[in-house]
Amino acid sequence: MPDLSRPLGPRRTLFLALLAAALLAWGGAAQAGAFAQAAHGNATLLPRACGSCHVGHGPPRSLMLPSGADGTCLQCHGDAAARDAARAKGLLTQTEGLGNVGAEFLKISHHPLGNSTQSLLRIPVQRVAGGAPAALSTVACVDCHDEHYQTKAANGGQLDVTKIRQIGNSRHGDRPEYELCYKCHGTGAASAGRVDIQRLVNPGNASYHPVQAIGKNPSTPSLIQPYTTQSYTACTDCHGSDQANAPRGPHGSLFRPILKANYSTQDGQAESLNQYALCYRCHNRATVNSESQSSFRYHKKHLEKRASCRACHNSHGSEQYAHLIDFDTTIVTPNSNNQLNYQSSAGNHGSCNLRCHGKNHVNLGY
Repeated sequence: MPDLSRPLGPRRTLFLALLAAALLAWGGAAQAGAFAQAAHGNATLLPRACGSCHVGHGPPRSLMLPSGADGTCLQCHGDAAARDAARAKGLLTQTEGLGNVGAEFLKISHHPLGNSTQSLLRIPVQRVAGGAPAALSTVACVDCHDEHYQTKAANGGQLDVTKIRQIGNSRHGDRPEYELCYKCHGTGAASAGRVDIQRLVNPGNASYHPVQAIGKNPSTPSLIQPYTTQSYTACTDCHGSDQANAPRGPHGSLFRPILKANYSTQDGQAESLNQYALCYRCHNRATVNSESQSSFRYHKKHLEKRASCRACHNSHGSEQYAHLIDFDTTIVTPNSNNQLNYQSSAGNHGSCNLRCHGKNHVNLGY
């Protein structure tokens, strides 16, 4: 690895000057000015400018990074020891406000961070026998984050928004956050071994959590203020660190799959505030556990029988049924007539044909 603690030599200084000129030519003066106002372009934070991340030479297609894309990011966004070392080498001037993103990737559930020298999503997906795309084994920081991040306000609102890749800003920017998530969890995800979330939250479905559009159910009495039936939700409202003071974004969590709070999908677990803590972030526990006629009045009975929310509901959406009904067929099976379905009717009523916990439901209404 190059010695980054030594002073910049004349050749390296010339190289970095040429690199800056190339970036200026590539992005235009307005975008270069925007980059200069962002953290990575701030000379008071990164006194070596481009040289804080890039070295003069490197392996082919390596982006001239000293320790791979992710390793380079973690020089400043890793633990305190890494940040102190980077500061001692003169790569940055202060460590305040730089969270330990690296710690999130050590948690039981996390995005599979590698230490690649480039973004995996900028490489053509490898093919396996039969022409199906192979699953990506790891991701890189730059798959979600634009390392040359620029704010729209910084260049008078004329930014090319295709360059925005930073979770946390995209939800309120020109591109919604979910589009970034769909890069890996959208159409084609299933063929690569991942869940197609875009299919589940599709506004054309019978029901869905309101990621792309407001929900279809005009009556959801369990919602906690400020949420209403006109509210939207973002992927990172549910997916992210289990620690409130951790770096933003779905890097890692103690709860699978990268959830901000516990959500048990196993059958036979006693209901508690902790068991469905994720659901109770938005839905009032007392209302869910009530026998109110304004909601599904048998929620309480199901929970007393230790049925998981997942036994009946898919938290993303349902292509077929209202109320996010999408039965977990490892728990819910066909009834004595070999039927497995749900019918919704007016006034929060409906009927079920299924077998669950030994109970045979044949047009069982409520």
